[in-house]
Amino acid sequence: MEEKKLSFEDLKPMLRPTGVVRGKIHVDPGKCTSCGLCIINCPFDCMEMDELKHPKMKDEYTCMTCSNCIVACEAGALSIEQGFDVKGGFFDCRIPPIGMPLAPKDAEGQPDEWNDVEKLILERRSVRNYKKKPVPEPILRRILEAGRFSPSGGNHQPWKFTVVTNPDLIAEMEAACHGFWAGTYPVFINDDTVMNMVGAVPTGVFDPRTQRGIKCVAEKKLPIFFNSPVVILMGSNTKANDPEVSIGICGQNMNTVAQSHGLGACWSNFGGVAINSIPELKSKFGFEEPWKVQTCFCLGYPKFRQAGMVARQLRPIMWFRPGSDQAQSD
Repeated sequence: MEEKKLSFEDLKPMLRPTGVVRGKIHVDPGKCTSCGLCIINCPFDCMEMDELKHPKMKDEYTCMTCSNCIVACEAGALSIEQGFDVKGGFFDCRIPPIGMPLAPKDAEGQPDEWNDVEKLILERRSVRNYKKKPVPEPILRRILEAGRFSPSGGNHQPWKFTVVTNPDLIAEMEAACHGFWAGTYPVFINDDTVMNMVGAVPTGVFDPRTQRGIKCVAEKKLPIFFNSPVVILMGSNTKANDPEVSIGICGQNMNTVAQSHGLGACWSNFGGVAINSIPELKSKFGFEEPWKVQTCFCLGYPKFRQAGMVARQLRPIMWFRPGSDQAQSD
């Protein structure tokens, strides 16, 4: 029997999700210095200045409560008033409450301090605003070595790197990739053409947070490569077993070492998707079959503070402890 072809109405819960609860940031006007860094550091164009020169949420926005605005505020004037959530509908994943890092304890359960590695990981934030200062090549080599010596399933080592530090070429990449997303975004917002994307892209692309990102990129409100002085294209061998997992581990090694050298970094999957869709660029950067660009790693010296501990989803952890075959939850 031939399967029924799904219509837009059948897929509408996924394509036009409902139940979205937008995040909301509270601004304490008594602490705010009107520096505007919170607005600059918001990746999804959610905030603007009010008539008193204090930041406020725009009328049209999708705040994911990523806390990037909060870490940029040295006056401590911002806090989360309402976390992003989806209640009911296709993308309701039962988002748990958020919480700050749990207090560290030593092996005996006594109060302790975070060590340097833990602090570096817990305070890391994606950096999207960089100084124009070049990153010395010897430091880039150390970061790349951290990636090269990452673990991988079956010792496949399914990665390769292309490093771009030529600012003119990065600008060309930005323009080409923006053209791709500027042409793609209208397909998503049209009820007829969006059906062509079903099955062609992962389900998560229709998540309202991802769609907001695509909109911001298409409208040039979110740079694809963030004007960074370094873009590392991280390639994966598609014939290897689960290369995405290995590239993720590899990238996190590189990210951690970059942080240790005073650098900031941010992934750009928008760049990776676009380059894979532009044959001339994909070939120019050395990614012939079976290789593809898994993601782009943007790197540089932070223009202002973009790091700090923030609240994150506190999903219960199941434990199976010695002497019991029953699960216990935090």
